Order: sequence, then C-alpha cells, then structure tokens
Amino acid sequence: MPVIRMESEHTADVEAQDTGVVLTIRGCLDQAAGEVLVQAAARVVFEQASRLEIDLCSLTGFTTDGACALVACKELCAGLPEGLHYRTGQGPGRDALLAAYADC
Repeated sequence: MPVIRMESEHTADVEAQDTGVVLTIRGCLDQAAGEVLVQAAARVVFEQASRLEIDLCSLTGFTTDGACALVACKELCAGLPEGLHYRTGQGPGRDALLAAYADC
C-alpha cells in the first residue's frame, strides 16, 4: 500500500480496493495535510475510480484550512459513480468533518 509522507506529524495512506480507493489521513489535518488530501482526491478522479473513502479515524487534530480541504474533496469527487464517503468515529475526525460543513 503506498504511503505519502508529509511533515513528521502527518501521513496519508492510499489503498486501492475492489470498491474504490481509501485515503487515510493520520495525525493533524492542517493546511499541508489538506493540500495533499486534495491532490490525492484529484488523482483518484483523474484515474476514474468509482468511489473514494476518506478515513478520518486516525486524526489527532485539525485546523480550519485542513477541514476545508474535506469540502474541496467533495466538490472534486462529485462526478464519481459511487461518490465520496467519509469514515469517522468520535473525536477529531468527526469534529473536522462537522467543522468543514459548518465553516467552509
């Protein structure tokens, strides 16, 4: 499974599955991580995957810029046949998603 290395407190894993692509962000979803996330989502769209899942369960925190990247990904993925989906649990991942749609 490819791993995209960012700054030391960030990691993005990309996993192709039968049902589509899963992007997992670990650490803090800040501006730098958000930029990588949007670039990865754009690549998924370019490669014509049917579905994208963004896994936010391993987030340790987020900034407004990082959260807004989630909305940018939704806009990018509007044309995917099975769409964009988020995986969250309680904590920073869910909070980032809620903040994205409230503030961006």
